[in-house]
Amino acid sequence: RNNKNKTMTLTAINDDESNNGIRLNRPTIKTVIFDVDDTLYDVGTGFTAHRNTDGATNFMVDKLHFPTKEEAQIARNEYFEKYHSTAKGLAVMEADGKLPPLPTGITLQPPGRTKRFDAAELDDYWSTNLDFSILGGPDPACIEMFESILSKNNNNNNPPRELNLVAFSNGPRKYVSRVLKEIGLARFFAEENLFAVTDVLPHCKPDKGSFDLVLKRIGKPPPEECVMVEDSMKNVRAAKALGMKTILVVGKGRRRNSSSNGSDGSDSSLLLDRNAEDAEATKPGDAPDETDPAVDAVVEVASEIGDVLDMWLGA
Repeated sequence: RNNKNKTMTLTAINDDESNNGIRLNRPTIKTVIFDVDDTLYDVGTGFTAHRNTDGATNFMVDKLHFPTKEEAQIARNEYFEKYHSTAKGLAVMEADGKLPPLPTGITLQPPGRTKRFDAAELDDYWSTNLDFSILGGPDPACIEMFESILSKNNNNNNPPRELNLVAFSNGPRKYVSRVLKEIGLARFFAEENLFAVTDVLPHCKPDKGSFDLVLKRIGKPPPEECVMVEDSMKNVRAAKALGMKTILVVGKGRRRNSSSNGSDGSDSSLLLDRNAEDAEATKPGDAPDETDPAVDAVVEVASEIGDVLDMWLGA
């Protein structure tokens, strides 16, 4: 891979021994857990803003009978700020009695159903109704990074390098699988290593219980041997509190004090900035903060994650 420009956008920090911000000692890392949204694709695509506005509010109007998308958005944002998952937020919203009353003549189906919100319905709705073309298709650089990880797993490294790759998202399962397929990364995650909010409810990230469930399902690796790759500060802090190493993904051109930071004035750069700002507006209180002590390394985009792992483990 060509690393000529990556040294300007990639930094490993918060270490006892470093050289220009790059970690020198070699920690034991055996499991890498990847968030999906705004981590394995760039926040600047606009897809997160689409999912968290039209995707969420259309579902709330169509299935939960909110009278307007504007009212649905206000309610969604309030609960998302508390729970960092639309599915978990809507479940708690119903428990709190905050859903609008059913319209006259409408009854819950099938007969005997007691809950109005069903995470499986949100999963079906998102996986079939969202505009996945906004993701922009597979990123060849990101695919190359994952292929490099696998190739290094299979070579004759001494000591052997075996990284277990796990995906863990606060989105529902069919939706997460569709995203991974659309961006060309589904083949890198075994079915038993794919975890969605629907696999851990009533927990969700950043709840400790959600991490405990995932770690149990993948064989109880020591947290100290795991890396969490995230765009969410809440989730980064939770992973760090468990003892994991952390990589924060901040978005293309959004590093502090980076030569690639900020818009270059082009239409495409301005669109990336606007899309990222729109996405962050739907995730109140959770914007990336690369200065946070819970952050061990910072990258702009997912294709740079492999470089951090190489620095930590040896290429």
